[in-house]
Amino acid sequence: MEITVVGSGTVLPELERRQSCVVVETASETLVFDLGSGAVRGMLRAGIDPFSVDRIFFTHFHPDHTVDVVPLLFAIKYAAREPRDRKLVISGPEPFHRFWAALTNVWGEWMVGDYPMPTVQLPLACRVPVETPDCQIFWAKTEHRPESIGYRLEAAGKTFVYTGDTAYGESVVALARNADTLLIECGAPAGGEVPGHLTPEGVARIASESGARRVVITHFPAFLQTDLAAEVRAAGYEGEILTAEDGTKFSP
Repeated sequence: MEITVVGSGTVLPELERRQSCVVVETASETLVFDLGSGAVRGMLRAGIDPFSVDRIFFTHFHPDHTVDVVPLLFAIKYAAREPRDRKLVISGPEPFHRFWAALTNVWGEWMVGDYPMPTVQLPLACRVPVETPDCQIFWAKTEHRPESIGYRLEAAGKTFVYTGDTAYGESVVALARNADTLLIECGAPAGGEVPGHLTPEGVARIASESGARRVVITHFPAFLQTDLAAEVRAAGYEGEILTAEDGTKFSP
């Protein structure tokens, strides 16, 4: 797996950071997790072909995690070099079917192509993982919105976890258990509180309790562009710590 943080920002508009989007390239597929504003152009800047996407997964339905699905599908339908015939699987947490019906009711024919586009509603509790040609994908409830989930990818003995937006929760710790890389949000300042988001102390707590070997911090606004890695270290996490920027690439 090669992982690219396409969008490391938040709802706060910033020139340097697009909204949430993570791309995982496996041996045979391109998987996208969240599609916030600017994600499609962010893929291009990161050297990823937006038309290559095979699967899309949403963590929750806030606009800063979903809005660029419309320009992506619009571009696939009308701007692809060749008409698409392979399927594009779009998945999201319950009640995803209701969300998707509302979205397609607004945009309709402008975003729905002639290629297979199955939609999958994921129950909040993962009973059976999604099986792809190269990895297994698990998920678990996170502490942000009622529908919010985070994802865990396992492939070739390596584990990558993406929390999406969340506060501290035991299910988040369990999801990240012994992960090689934990891509985790940090939307609140040290010593502060923003409901549904993590402080550096919360990041350190989840990372330490889960036994994650490496932490990559994402989804933080301009006013938190201090030394987040140092703040997480000071809060007690002893593993490797990276701070994501748009275009940051790594393997688990």
